[in-house]
Amino acid sequence: MIAYIYRTKRRRAGKLISSRTWRARLKLEGDLKTRDVSLGVSDKQVAEQKLRDITRDHERTAVGIISPMAQRETFESPLERLVDGYVADLKALGRSADHVRHVDKRLRRLTRECKWQNLREATADSFLRWRAGQKQTPKTINEYQAALSAMFSWLRKQNRVAANPFELVTKVDARGKESFHRRALNDDEAHQLLAGPRRPLYLLALHTGLRRGEINALHWGDLHLDVANPFYVVPVAMSKSRKEQPRPLHPELVKELRAMKSSRIVTPETLVFPERVPAMKVIRADFKAAGISLQDERGHRVDFHALRMTYITRLQRAGVSPREAMELARHSDMRLTMKTYTDAAALPLAATVRGLPSFDDTQIDTQTLVASGQFVSPSVIGLKSIKVGKTVDKIDENHPASPIVTFSHESENGGERGIRTPDTAFGRIPV
Repeated sequence: MIAYIYRTKRRRAGKLISSRTWRARLKLEGDLKTRDVSLGVSDKQVAEQKLRDITRDHERTAVGIISPMAQRETFESPLERLVDGYVADLKALGRSADHVRHVDKRLRRLTRECKWQNLREATADSFLRWRAGQKQTPKTINEYQAALSAMFSWLRKQNRVAANPFELVTKVDARGKESFHRRALNDDEAHQLLAGPRRPLYLLALHTGLRRGEINALHWGDLHLDVANPFYVVPVAMSKSRKEQPRPLHPELVKELRAMKSSRIVTPETLVFPERVPAMKVIRADFKAAGISLQDERGHRVDFHALRMTYITRLQRAGVSPREAMELARHSDMRLTMKTYTDAAALPLAATVRGLPSFDDTQIDTQTLVASGQFVSPSVIGLKSIKVGKTVDKIDENHPASPIVTFSHESENGGERGIRTPDTAFGRIPV
């Protein structure tokens, strides 16, 4: 262990002059290299006492008696400064501008309304008191909690806090308390919408489920129309998952996009929709002109994002497997695909139930099979269970077989080499 104080010295006009303040050189237990610390005092006894304090704190921290110095400094730091650092890191990590703006706004509102000056005052109890007096929707309240918890997790990864006091706070149950619900368009409504202005835009949204920001950032270079299986790629910077996600394009959409491209002078860097997705006021006017009700009898609404819901619901109605639907929707969680983005009211539930076979029909079908001489399971035709292991001696010189195989060979196939196996003839052998 190394621990001593000293003053730096330098020569000036031929004389060796010591600095006014003392410094400490340290290499304590667990340190990988020697540290040089300014003590900021000119009195030697005070400097020695500060060195003893540093050594004592290091030893106590090592055995868990006190928290590390970085944690103590963080708890005393102004909370506004910590928020600044967290928001700056989100920008450096490439998070979307909307996400950064929402997080910054929520954290500063919490800091202001909860009257938190430093991190020590940001407790779960004070947050719960603030939450009890809010009138926002449960989803919005949970987003405030998520932003706060994410900042503490960020500090924890840097070893600046020992724990995240908000990760165990129960979120408000938002089920059935949403401010509004979206619905999917039915096929007639989609046809009417595509018959009006902005057909290419709406056709792209209905056949890909792309979000507003993703469409605004889509370049012609992201569309691969002249390959065997045309596809598109969402720009990584705009993709919610921050991954390059190539997905196939529907033939109807490919035809529309090729016509658009041939009528313009474009480069791979040209935006597909330079005029961007219009404001919601314009979209609502398009819906009304197409005779689409903005709100149905259930109170469910339509907006531009409802076109993404329409795309995913159509996948479900087409019988696409849940895993395929999740991939086409570019979701990371199947629950989001199945629950949030599927309009259950648009699924053909009644037709599905009507398509199930009746139990009476099953019995009739079984009797028909028996009467026609087709093979059915032993339980249907009343055969007794056959014990595996009892075999006849030989069918010919080199082919031992069980009684059921012999039966199949002699009665059904009729030839020496056409022996039917038990699974093929009767299904599984009862044991």
